[in-house]
Amino acid sequence: MTQESAAKSQAASGQGALSAGLRRLLAESGLDKGIVVVRANRLLDGWGVRELSAPRFAERLSGQSGSNFAQLWALVAVMLVARGDLTEEEAVASGRTRTAAGDGPPAPRARAGHTNEGSLGSRARAGHATGAVPESSAGPGRVQGHYDYWYALWESVRAEPGLGPDPRLSIYLDAAARAARVHPHPDLVSDESVLPADTYVPQRVAAAVAGCEGPGEPGPAAGVFAAPGGTSLLVAGPGGGKSTLLRVQVAETAALLADRANRRAGQAIPVLVRAVKLTARGPFAHVLAAAASDALAGQLAPGTLTEDFFSRRPHPKADWLVLVDGLDEIPAPAARAALLRTLAAAEQEGPYRFVVTTRPLPPDEIDAAPAPAARYELLPFTAEDLHGYARARFADLNDADGHVERFTALLAEAGLAELARTPLMAALLCRLYAQTPGQRLPQGRTAVYREFVDRVHTYNTHKDVIETHQRAIEALASPFQHVPDRDTVTRAASAARDQLPDLIGHLASRLLYAGGDTVADALADHPLSRPPTPLSAPDWHRFLREMLLVTGLLTAEDGELGFPHRTFMEYHAARHATLTRRDRAGEVWHLLDSRWIKPPTWPFTRATWSVSVVKVNPFTFFGIYGLPCLTRADLSYAGFVLDLVGAHGTDLRSRYLRIAARGGAEGGTFVALQAALGTLVPAEAAQAARATLAAIASSGRRVAGEQRVLAAETLCRVGDARGIEALRAMTQDPERLDVLDQWHTPIRMQMPSMAIAPIMPHEADAMRRDSRRDTKSKLEALMCDATLPEAVRREAAQVRAAFGTVIGENTAAQASRAKTRQGGGRWWRRRGRPAP
Repeated sequence: MTQESAAKSQAASGQGALSAGLRRLLAESGLDKGIVVVRANRLLDGWGVRELSAPRFAERLSGQSGSNFAQLWALVAVMLVARGDLTEEEAVASGRTRTAAGDGPPAPRARAGHTNEGSLGSRARAGHATGAVPESSAGPGRVQGHYDYWYALWESVRAEPGLGPDPRLSIYLDAAARAARVHPHPDLVSDESVLPADTYVPQRVAAAVAGCEGPGEPGPAAGVFAAPGGTSLLVAGPGGGKSTLLRVQVAETAALLADRANRRAGQAIPVLVRAVKLTARGPFAHVLAAAASDALAGQLAPGTLTEDFFSRRPHPKADWLVLVDGLDEIPAPAARAALLRTLAAAEQEGPYRFVVTTRPLPPDEIDAAPAPAARYELLPFTAEDLHGYARARFADLNDADGHVERFTALLAEAGLAELARTPLMAALLCRLYAQTPGQRLPQGRTAVYREFVDRVHTYNTHKDVIETHQRAIEALASPFQHVPDRDTVTRAASAARDQLPDLIGHLASRLLYAGGDTVADALADHPLSRPPTPLSAPDWHRFLREMLLVTGLLTAEDGELGFPHRTFMEYHAARHATLTRRDRAGEVWHLLDSRWIKPPTWPFTRATWSVSVVKVNPFTFFGIYGLPCLTRADLSYAGFVLDLVGAHGTDLRSRYLRIAARGGAEGGTFVALQAALGTLVPAEAAQAARATLAAIASSGRRVAGEQRVLAAETLCRVGDARGIEALRAMTQDPERLDVLDQWHTPIRMQMPSMAIAPIMPHEADAMRRDSRRDTKSKLEALMCDATLPEAVRREAAQVRAAFGTVIGENTAAQASRAKTRQGGGRWWRRRGRPAP
């Protein structure tokens, strides 16, 4: 049966009549789907029948009868009341005569044989084409008339033979399994035949529990996919293993379920898509079909996956488990929040569950989006995990165990042991070691990326990069038989080959910080995008695409060019930003020197250093992009830039030391987190940063509460025990957090002539209110941060409760849940500045 004939058959069946009738009734009632479900559940509760969910209502609207007529009748009765055909009392009474079993006909006349084909059955089938339902009528029999009609229609649907599973399901599962077995980063492995599962080491996750007071006990990462319902958010830092986990899950599950004998009722079917592909407009099933088709373009014929395929359950009682990879790759925070709202709505209305992966996002951005049903942190490798992974990667070497021990020793020697717990960095390091077994490893994260990129692009002889580029140039010029035209094309193509490193850096910069959505958008801004006169633009762009792919520095995914991982994009963007001495000086000024500031109108305080001081960047108009404020998401890129600046001979040691020692909580945080990230921060600067943070977190002086909490948080992030000790001290003495923050100085006093004027009582109250709000928000973000250890989150919850007592709040309520921050805060926050 073709898809078209199947659709016509359903439209002419009882399913079509049920669907059309319910949809017409819903439209005429003027009710929202969610309201119908809520009111129907009230009726069902009074009748003693199990409640139904929004996805079950969506199934009824699609023509699926379900096994319990009482649930269907409750939905119909609610809409009839809204339309004026029944009273609420009649609706309540209509279900009280149902049988105790709950699955049979609950009314006497329905059991008395009034549903035969010659009476009510013919009435129901007479409305199949139009979805007609009984008109309102007066008299005591009107309830029974409606009831009998819908019961007859329900029975006619149940009597029809099932359509069976969609034959495309097995085809889809085969294609999904094949696609997921392709290694996402083939240059990270020595043999392209190696599958992701061959070297995969199962990771663990820490789940955030209700109340945000601490994560649950760590468990297998596979448990994320077995979550009972709703949207699950999986958080990990750059290279944390998120994408690989999704691919391995799809490869294993799809391969198993491709055999119909292995499918069980209720078993979810995985669909792996990129988050950016779900931002398109349209019905969700249509957008999902397009995204899945793009992801499987090399495995399925065009048009195989359509909207109707994803709009209904894949098999009985089963949902689509949509794995949304890379929420953080969507450039705009508003677009990310909009996608989460779309997923929440789709989960309520259709047969979907979602697992969304992302890098850590600012807490205020997460608060602005619908709360996920569960939030998990994907934990890094343990020492045992790293040993197991290295053993799998070195399996082809002689004396694999000996190489694992040597590799481990070299990691410690280079100071990379902690960094190697990140799966992507472990893959890079294993690849570098396998190419030159026994040799020393590069020093620092940036050196690892530089060495790897150089080997892929410059020394990757087995891929014949130079010869392949030359053949592409000759193929592009060969159609032109006029010598001047051929020479023009050859010169332009050769120049493009020579400018590929600059082009890759430009693409990375545009994609990372200039709002480019795709490589094609970013390419359009580069002079190379303009074709030579004899060539058409499509031919020239296809040539550039081929040249970029051959380098091995970009990959093709979903039919589009992209970088293998966001950290590679950050590295190439950093190289592009540090090409000249002038560029490097500008980056140092922007990232380090320009951030020394004084609080407004406080002339007797010393300058401090801020990661997030708002500075309007006038150069974006001229195509010069930068970071007007730094967030945690920018630290990786900033680390690459600073290491590359240092590699060109600029001495940053004195700057690091000054920021660490005199930069306050934000300066200490920046230096400490850069050192933890693997940036080549001098050891004395990293030590000074931790000392500064410890002094601020535990100081007896008057320090703004938000800054005190930030200092303790950073110490906890870098594994310094003084951080959790400071939180415990705050619990014992929460009044030290209730300090006026000088950044909330009244606007009146920002005039130089008013700098020493006294603060009015109402202004002091406003400063206190804003300062408390900042401190509360910081503590609540700490309580809900799945990237922090359980003990830290628990201590933060206790500090929050104690602080609530000081400021006169209901501490019991505040300790049990974190409030959503509603704007406000420092003056730069009100302008949209992300929280540090």
